[in-house]
Amino acid sequence: MSCQISKIYKYLPSSVETISALCKKNKNWDEKEIIKKTGIYKKRIQHEGGIKSLILGLRRKNKIPELKDCGLLILVTQTPSFSIPSNIHFFQKVFNLKKKALAFDINQGCSGYLYGLTVCNSLMKTNKINAAALITCDTYSNHISSNNRTTRTIFGDGLTLTILKKKTKNKNFLNFSLGSDARGFDNFKLEKNEIVMNGSEMYNFATNYVPLEVTKILKKTRINKNQIKYFIFHQASKILLDTIQRKLNIPDKKFLRNLSNHGNTVSSTIPLILFDLIKKKKIKKNDHILLSGFGVGYSWGTCVYRH
Repeated sequence: MSCQISKIYKYLPSSVETISALCKKNKNWDEKEIIKKTGIYKKRIQHEGGIKSLILGLRRKNKIPELKDCGLLILVTQTPSFSIPSNIHFFQKVFNLKKKALAFDINQGCSGYLYGLTVCNSLMKTNKINAAALITCDTYSNHISSNNRTTRTIFGDGLTLTILKKKTKNKNFLNFSLGSDARGFDNFKLEKNEIVMNGSEMYNFATNYVPLEVTKILKKTRINKNQIKYFIFHQASKILLDTIQRKLNIPDKKFLRNLSNHGNTVSSTIPLILFDLIKKKKIKKNDHILLSGFGVGYSWGTCVYRH
């Protein structure tokens, strides 16, 4: 038994922030150099209300009939609107969902989607849960000043909702590999309401760990790299993705990106790419996809998924 990704919804704030506009505010910033390193031209920003506004925006824009069948609700965020109660309970309230659902938050960053998928897959196996909703949402921009060149040029805001359904015949999530390394504790932090990042150390971590994790999980799954239709990595920055692609020797057609118009949306980067693949019907039954998230902590998660 396994669970399958059935559908993905998304909500992006209407406000667009461009690298060009940021460089006009900060005269000493080199627009061409920033775009060359990040690969980002623009991203969405939620100016007020935090993730509460993202959840309300999702409710306004989408009818989500699958939610009524979800016995498990998980919300992944590092920028909660509420400390008490959990933010998923606000989500339940907004969507008027049934009382008996198992519901909780996960405080995790750019590896959060993989952590969420792992927990959903496990709980759906061990409990009588036929459908689950995994929500990712962050508003990092609320904690980054407009003159913070290291992080303001990278992070955007957004929300995704993944519907997972239990399948009895085929195993869809073939393998997971997750981990953490506390040596990264000081390299990405929220201090005095400002996100501070040691960019070079985060780059070194990701480009050293991630290729090893990918190689390890492929060997564990007994699947050849050529059998993977798409590789979807957390969209951290162009320079970082370029290095991972080069180290693993993955062709462009298999190495997917959406950085240019979204930026780094934390735990939402991977499901945003999946949303486009599903919408454009580029994923077929039994296609193999590798998903890999990594970042703050350090933390990481990788899985091999068969649709």
